[in-house]
Amino acid sequence: MDEKVRDEVVKLVKKYNSFSLFCHISPDGDALGSMNALKLVLQKMGKKVYAYCDGKIPNDLTFLNISLETDTKHISKSDVCIMLDCNSLDRIGVYGDDYDKAKIKIDIDHHQKSNYIFDLSLVDENSPSTADILYELIKHMDVIINSQIAQNLYVGLSTDTGCFMHPSTNGDSHRHAYELLNYNFDLSSTNYSLFKYKQKNYLYFYKTALKNTRAYLNEKVYVTFFDNRTYKRFENVLENTNCFQFLDGIEGNEIRVKILEKEVGVFSLSFRSNKFVNVCNIAKAFGGGGHIRASGATISGNYKEILGNILDACRLELEESNS
Repeated sequence: MDEKVRDEVVKLVKKYNSFSLFCHISPDGDALGSMNALKLVLQKMGKKVYAYCDGKIPNDLTFLNISLETDTKHISKSDVCIMLDCNSLDRIGVYGDDYDKAKIKIDIDHHQKSNYIFDLSLVDENSPSTADILYELIKHMDVIINSQIAQNLYVGLSTDTGCFMHPSTNGDSHRHAYELLNYNFDLSSTNYSLFKYKQKNYLYFYKTALKNTRAYLNEKVYVTFFDNRTYKRFENVLENTNCFQFLDGIEGNEIRVKILEKEVGVFSLSFRSNKFVNVCNIAKAFGGGGHIRASGATISGNYKEILGNILDACRLELEESNS
């Protein structure tokens, strides 16, 4: 983390009184946990805070009781707008234009940098999660962390490390988790909600997901496709962050692609890799981005053509990884 930028962010936070916070579309635990943690911190400092997200809160994260704004009038009136866990206007969806007009723009993130210009950008691409970065920032903000703030930060760092199993996990992840546990939030209940609890219709979802999964390129690539009608049937499940983990780690497989037709002709793409392929490169080919092992994009068009283009991109990246 750039300590100079960190200190500048702290100065701005202390100086101004109103803030609008944003996280990415199709939010996950790191996006929502980080945003809500910062909201709680700023409120403890006596600031006015408005949190925005263009997407539903997944069922496995509703226990955080996150309150989102829909009235955009607060954005233009805020002194500072902060983007968390993303770094481009398209990633915050319908709020992009409002953010672009903000007085002061700050980014707190751990993804690869975009070309968008922020007033301050606190980015560490080597950090396992935005929550890890935010936790270190909060330590310098003269705020006493409580159990609710700690729980939200833990949700962020534990989900983005895959319960501390992803390759990005490092010593800081475990150290931060250890420190956050000292604030006495209910760890058992939190982990159950994040990593174990499933609605009953998961059984039908798994059956459908397996039926809709195809193997390509000598089974190195798995593609799971949900058309718009099937997406609507399982929307509550599909918006949860861990619903496809049952496909992780299968012998011989390297890339997993999830394609959701959220609107007719509009496809949400999610890419995951097991060990060596940089799926961020694949996502970038479709206007998206993310991490080496987990990335995404949104694209419009014809499914068969999109699938062909995805497989071509996967083939190139597999060849590049083996060269």
